[in-house]
Amino acid sequence: MPPLYLLLPLFAAVVYALGSIVIKRALKEGVTMDQSFHLTNLGLGLLFIPLIFLEKNVIDWSEVAKPALIGAAFFFGHWLTFIALRRGDVSFVTPLMGTKVVFVALGVVFLTGKTPGVPLLVAAVLTTIGIFVMGLGDLKGGTHLAYTVVVTLASALLFGLFDVLVAWWAADFGALGFLGIGMGTVPFFTLVLWLCQGRPSLRPPKSGVSWTWWGAILIALQAIIMGMGLSYFDDATGVNVVYASRGLWVIILLVVFGRILGNSERHDTGRGFLWRVLGTIILTIAIVIAVADRAAATAG
Repeated sequence: MPPLYLLLPLFAAVVYALGSIVIKRALKEGVTMDQSFHLTNLGLGLLFIPLIFLEKNVIDWSEVAKPALIGAAFFFGHWLTFIALRRGDVSFVTPLMGTKVVFVALGVVFLTGKTPGVPLLVAAVLTTIGIFVMGLGDLKGGTHLAYTVVVTLASALLFGLFDVLVAWWAADFGALGFLGIGMGTVPFFTLVLWLCQGRPSLRPPKSGVSWTWWGAILIALQAIIMGMGLSYFDDATGVNVVYASRGLWVIILLVVFGRILGNSERHDTGRGFLWRVLGTIILTIAIVIAVADRAAATAG
């Protein structure tokens, strides 16, 4: 039986997929990227900061640079994700974000010295293959596609760094305090950026208000779930392979609820959508391998 903690990244993947579709809908309703980005970061802070007061261990404030660093990695990774979503389809960007699992596997090796087992490395490679198969139908996008791919990969790299550092540092620091302080810096970073931008209006159009805040809540919720999974279980690579299923869930949600959510990518991308479906099949195989490996390790 697979370890139950893998249900955390699985649930987070579904919530993230829904959140990214909702954010894309907000942008379609006239909400600017800056408005959605800054308000989402404020939502993250409101949900994470209270975790500091739930921490039972004594917080070592001399080590505060560590959670601040993961907050910075999350902030800039999040910023790049929004840039990618503004330019590309959510059914392309979100699956491509799954390459984070490869960066996590590499990060675990270089930063902690722990080498993932062969099944997890195979799963990581299959995840990457599946993700790029998803993009085969979009190759005619030229420089537009290349820009989206580069920005998304940079975002995945930063999020991969975030995940490895959380898994490495959070337990010793105190998981709740670490996440609360680290993610509590995100609103600070967004305030600095907002001031540097000349304090643009954060009041979205009425038609996009609910979409904006629901997107913020969903993204914040999945971040908390993933943070807990990374902090309490020493399995950053396995957790991220399962979390990579968010690309699969985006496809499923668009097929089932696309019209209700005001997203027409399934019809607009034509054959490209079929490539994305094929990619999800490969991705699912990777996830099964990862879950089976974790189940075997737990049983042993």
